[in-house]
Amino acid sequence: MTDPIDPVAVYATSLGYAVRPKITLVEGTTDVALLQRAAKLESQQTGAHLIGDDLCIIPAGEGDLGGTRGVIRELLCFKGLIRSCILPNGKPKYRVIALFDNDKAGRQALQAARSFDVSLLEGKDLFRLMPVMTPAMNLDPIALRKQIESDNEQYKGLDWEMEDLLPDSFMACFLNDQKNAISHTTSVNGKTHREFTRDGKANLHRFIKIYAIRDDLAMVVEVLKVLRSYFGLK
Repeated sequence: MTDPIDPVAVYATSLGYAVRPKITLVEGTTDVALLQRAAKLESQQTGAHLIGDDLCIIPAGEGDLGGTRGVIRELLCFKGLIRSCILPNGKPKYRVIALFDNDKAGRQALQAARSFDVSLLEGKDLFRLMPVMTPAMNLDPIALRKQIESDNEQYKGLDWEMEDLLPDSFMACFLNDQKNAISHTTSVNGKTHREFTRDGKANLHRFIKIYAIRDDLAMVVEVLKVLRSYFGLK
């Protein structure tokens, strides 16, 4: 007897990614590259495998196919396919969550996602990248959402994206040669959000690939650990 077709694995393969039981959707390919780079450096230093047999990171797409709309599109698609992938014990084979930037588009996307599917919950299916990434001590989404809001109250109103996880020392080295890479900055209580030009962001990610060491990506590593906690993974 042949194994039944796994529609989630087939669909992920069509996107160019190997699927794992836990799936995190992010807005773009640069987010994936940064998370994968951090995971690789962490593995080399400590032996911990933050992305591997149990967790994968998949971007919504490149360019116009990515972003918040792309995350919503892929989230709804994966959620639909997951319903047909059930383990012998009756539990779903896969679980998927969406991680949005905490900017205007990301905040609007949370509301938009729930308008398509009211079963989607912030703290369970929908998350925002925040200055303080609160790990899940339990899997109650309401309690987790409230704790995340409390932990980030002092940074209320501050946009936050993956590149904001880089330390000031690393950014100073980059900006020494790329003085026009940033259009503006906003700081709240010691945390700084930098808005990059299109070329500036591309150059930053090339700089990261060449020069970043594990300590430069320590906050990215912490994000991966927190994401694992949202799935109940060690």
